[in-house]
Amino acid sequence: MNRPAWLAVVAVVALASPAASQSTGLGVGGLLQRYSFDDPEAASVESITLTALPFFGTAALGSRVSLGVSGTWARGELEDPTRGTLEIQGLTDTQVSLTFAGRGGATSVSAVALLPTGVETQSLSESRVAGAVASELLPFAISNWGTGGGAGLSMATAHAVGSVGVGLSASYIVRREFSPLETETFAYRPGNVLRLVAALDGTLGAATKGTLRFSYYHHEDDLADDANLFRSGNRLELLGSLGFPVGARSTGLVYGIFHTRQRGTFLSDDGTLASQDLILAGGGLRSPVGGILLQPRIEGRLFRRDDGVEQGYDLGIGLDAEVPVGTTIWVPSVRAHLGNLEVREAVETGFNGVEIGLALRFGGTP
Repeated sequence: MNRPAWLAVVAVVALASPAASQSTGLGVGGLLQRYSFDDPEAASVESITLTALPFFGTAALGSRVSLGVSGTWARGELEDPTRGTLEIQGLTDTQVSLTFAGRGGATSVSAVALLPTGVETQSLSESRVAGAVASELLPFAISNWGTGGGAGLSMATAHAVGSVGVGLSASYIVRREFSPLETETFAYRPGNVLRLVAALDGTLGAATKGTLRFSYYHHEDDLADDANLFRSGNRLELLGSLGFPVGARSTGLVYGIFHTRQRGTFLSDDGTLASQDLILAGGGLRSPVGGILLQPRIEGRLFRRDDGVEQGYDLGIGLDAEVPVGTTIWVPSVRAHLGNLEVREAVETGFNGVEIGLALRFGGTP
């Protein structure tokens, strides 16, 4: 869930139009995210900084076949009050997909490969930074630097039932084993992942469009040297959104997301990992001003664990713009964050953050 929730809302459109990725396009970007903590001793962190350079490309290979590639180069830095600057940098795993659309575009099948281009074997200091960036509370642009890669299949279909659009999708990813730490030699293989999604959308009233999406994630057991290591709890996610006109030319969007992960189990010693709940709510506008599309946005995040550790809230407010420059769309963005982290019982610290980004799109859509 590290990807900004606004993108998750927009991604619902993919269920209603499986062939949307057929167009040819290219995009690159740069994003700087930095979070500073009011009480570094309590958090054991002074600041976390992520610099991310994402890229994507889509190419139509005929009328019903398309190829997609996406990935990110990223650098993370963590300022530790006692150990100084810790860092990790490099590519994440790269996703390559080949999509076949059925006649009429209502159904599609995709073969997906996660190429192991990421920093999968890490030092202890690198893993410390990677773990901080993987925080569910802080909305970093990436969640990891590499998980060994994998491959799988996904299928999606969308149909109209009266005035309501119904979308269904399923995917299954088989994960590859790798060695996660330089200091320990063992083969770790994350559990394979099954994802099922159902979505509904329709028009409410004269011009308001509503969307409801339910997602279910099932993770098989993680393995270490072919022995059962960890059983991750299943994940459930419910997303609802409303899009509506604002005045003569603008449109608004409000959304809410509830994401829960059940308690996990360490199979070697019967230990457990706390269940987690993440609640997001936000909204924004799309307002044309001259030839520029302005998009002010606001989002609140509330993260809770049943053991009361490393939970808190975050409030973000910002502005994006879409600026046509020739055949390219420039998308500058800025966002500010304010929040609180409960490190453990009765120990907490406030934090603040800033994001500055620029994306370039050359035809097509990301």
